[in-house]
Amino acid sequence: MQTLVITLFILAIVSFAIQLQLLRNPWLHWGWLMAVMLFVYFMHHMAIEQSYKAFRATLTNSGVMMDFTVLQVIEAVGGSLISIFLIQDYYKEPVKKIFRYAVYLPGIIIFPALFYMESIFFLQIHGVEFKMAAVVIAGACVMVIYSLGRGFKALVPEFDLQLEMKFIVHMLQLIGGIILSVVMLRLPVQSANQELSIAPLLVLLIVVISGIIAGVFWHKIKLKSIVKRHILTHK
Repeated sequence: MQTLVITLFILAIVSFAIQLQLLRNPWLHWGWLMAVMLFVYFMHHMAIEQSYKAFRATLTNSGVMMDFTVLQVIEAVGGSLISIFLIQDYYKEPVKKIFRYAVYLPGIIIFPALFYMESIFFLQIHGVEFKMAAVVIAGACVMVIYSLGRGFKALVPEFDLQLEMKFIVHMLQLIGGIILSVVMLRLPVQSANQELSIAPLLVLLIVVISGIIAGVFWHKIKLKSIVKRHILTHK
């Protein structure tokens, strides 16, 4: 399960970096990077208190993992919808303003991902002044996210293709959420008073799988329709 969670964290960071490159306002771009830097720095007090035992306890806590899975699914579905609506807006299709502004929210999962990475780093180092290490880690996180975004933009300069890649990343997050839900069905119950209900998880799986299938087909149909209209208007 730890490998799966780390994979989801990496996907969250990649998705965050991609969406930052979609922001047309550079102040918003650097504002989010500054928020990342401040978060990593001010969370170092909690990060140095973590241990491998604490992480294992969290991974076997059905309540915490269920909350994480739900949050992961919500972010992935929301990011997929944002990608679709931004493609429509790019091809001058009518889109509600609320969806245009949704691009300014790059994600939430990145923050627990950064906290986990920071905690792991502190577990690996010894004899280093924590505040100085926190400054270095915060700067490194910003540089990694910025470099990922710039590298992605250099490889995929076309805005519509960037949205396509963002959509694919969110699909991978959804698949990871499904796998994590299945793994959670095998987690032991921690106490007699805490029970893990299987029914909500099965409903979640059905909804997510149905959403993925419907979303992929709907996305392809709408994209083909938009491309045809775009070609016809430029003839």
